[in-house]
Amino acid sequence: MKNIIFDIGNVLLDFQPEAYLQKHFQPSVMGDLMMIIFSSDEWIELDMGTMMIQDAIQSLTLKHPHYHDEIIFVMETWTHMMTPLEDNVAIVRELKEKGYSLYLLSNFHKEAIKTMFERYDFFKLFDGGVISANEHLVKPDQKIYKLLLERYHLQPEESVFIDDMLANIKMAEELNIHGIYLPYQSDLRTELQKRHIL
Repeated sequence: MKNIIFDIGNVLLDFQPEAYLQKHFQPSVMGDLMMIIFSSDEWIELDMGTMMIQDAIQSLTLKHPHYHDEIIFVMETWTHMMTPLEDNVAIVRELKEKGYSLYLLSNFHKEAIKTMFERYDFFKLFDGGVISANEHLVKPDQKIYKLLLERYHLQPEESVFIDDMLANIKMAEELNIHGIYLPYQSDLRTELQKRHIL
């Protein structure tokens, strides 16, 4: 195994929108905002890179005027919930020291990923990556996996992909990339040790 490919949300950075909303809103409002924002077409468009944050705010506040201020607050601050999962970030550093090539493959908004890269230095450890919004492709579309392999001349059989969504792992495995399905708060170290990567 030569290449370790990481998803970002819930693999490298904590992404728990319900918990974030609970800190700021009453339960009934939290439930509504969860649906209005994080299950919206606009959220998918942001991941696809076909909409920018201000466009999404405008669209969502027009659709849900009674939550105008709440939508703006969440859309402008949600990246603060994305804090490093320190155990996994430590593993990234170990893998780098062991000589593995490290890559990112993530569904992420264009403006938000720029913020993450500026905020957290550990992203400099990666040799490259493919972010959905920059390519107008989202996992589990097989085109985004093939793009990563082609861009960095990776052999799928020499690569392992770590993601918290089973559908994304299944697609990787269809393309002969080894998959590690990592549900939230699973032990990545154990999974890598099982495969003799660590």
